[in-house]
Amino acid sequence: MRIALFGGTRGVGRQVLVQALEKEWGIKLLARNPGAVPPEPGLQVIGGDAMDPGKVIQTITGCDAVVCCLGPAKGSPRDVCSRWTEIIIPAMEKFSLTRIVVITGMGTGDSLKQIPGWYRWLFRLLLRSSLADKERQEALLRESGLDWTIIRPGGLTDKPTANPPAIGVDQTTPARMVSRKSVAAFVVQELESGEYRGRTPYIT
Repeated sequence: MRIALFGGTRGVGRQVLVQALEKEWGIKLLARNPGAVPPEPGLQVIGGDAMDPGKVIQTITGCDAVVCCLGPAKGSPRDVCSRWTEIIIPAMEKFSLTRIVVITGMGTGDSLKQIPGWYRWLFRLLLRSSLADKERQEALLRESGLDWTIIRPGGLTDKPTANPPAIGVDQTTPARMVSRKSVAAFVVQELESGEYRGRTPYIT
């Protein structure tokens, strides 16, 4: 498999990069600072910005699937996720590429009820603009004709968690911490299985 990866230089995206390469998949990674990514067999790094349609097209050309782990970062627009999605949908349609897996987060859309108690109000207050961006991104994907999966992780940590992560689509499981490594493993698993095509599973 060859995947086009956006947001793969840090966080969950970096873990997706590592785990996909361990499976000997090919990866085309779009990075604003390509020098920050060490060379690896099977990895092609393209220097550029995710808001540049030409670079997006260059990245997805020849790929079997797209993975988006974009999020707010220094120097990026506040609505980076939804703006990127507006670019990627017609680009994928142009090349008859349909499979896409996107990371948003628990608390987005109808998963807000999974944020525990009083923290729900604080969560919406502090992350209002980011959540609005992610919700717009999810809406664009649902309205597209793409073969999408939207993965909503709980609170992210780089440390191992005490319990194995819970994965599902019910809305009774509360959000809790989950390791970025576990989220990346779920992304890779979903690319292989397609179990959650057209759905929004959580991992927490």
